[in-house]
Amino acid sequence: MGAWDNYDVMHNTFGNNLRDMWVGHTRENVARMFMDSPSCRTVKINGIAQDVVIVRKNKTEMDQKIIMSIPGEHLEHGGIVDFANNKWLITMLDADNQIYDRGIMQQCNHILRWIGKDGQLKQKWCFVADGTKYLIGERSEEIMTVGDARIAVTVGKDEDTVELARGLRFLIDDTDSEACLAYQITKPNKMFNVYNGKGVFRFIMTEVNLEDGDNKVLRIANYADWHPPVKTDGDHVDSNLSIAHITHVAKDAADMPPADEKEGWL
Repeated sequence: MGAWDNYDVMHNTFGNNLRDMWVGHTRENVARMFMDSPSCRTVKINGIAQDVVIVRKNKTEMDQKIIMSIPGEHLEHGGIVDFANNKWLITMLDADNQIYDRGIMQQCNHILRWIGKDGQLKQKWCFVADGTKYLIGERSEEIMTVGDARIAVTVGKDEDTVELARGLRFLIDDTDSEACLAYQITKPNKMFNVYNGKGVFRFIMTEVNLEDGDNKVLRIANYADWHPPVKTDGDHVDSNLSIAHITHVAKDAADMPPADEKEGWL
């Protein structure tokens, strides 16, 4: 096969112009190089197996790694990676992914637990860092001396974490410690690193007092205080019902004897 034949094959395989041809050729070479690299690992991202390349970010920050996808595959911004017997949160993702996806993942050090609005236990891997350099997002009108313990919690955006807001409390401490500290969200930053609906949130939390309803063993704040929401009369109204039907039901209810008269029927 001559040089022209090789060009014709590449042209038909990778695109209709020289640029597309070289982009496709580069992807093919990079995919081959990645798969042969000792840094290529099979990991799980959000529970799904995927081949990626993981390399050291720098010599000092051992808890951060650069993660790259095989060309043709993609990474999940805000996804959880199972790597080296630890959980890692993809905190950054390069928008320029013409050849492959490239991002930064942060080693997680805590499981954030809370009772959701639906009454179910929520658990999310996150990264907890010192937050004293951040403002708390509140201003006091009185001068008083209080403890100034602040933490910054970074967690992936999903259908559960979007409900986290200012004022919510969490129990965050070493899992082997008998003591336990409570923190409250005072500065929710849901635009911290979110693009096109994917990414991570950062919540600045300030230390607060423990409360009787906190479960220090399970590390869940307000564990004993949750109650299902009380439905109002409006919650039972079906908006698809006709006015005539609603009027008929209301008239029948009005014609029924009071509860105290019903008791006399028994």
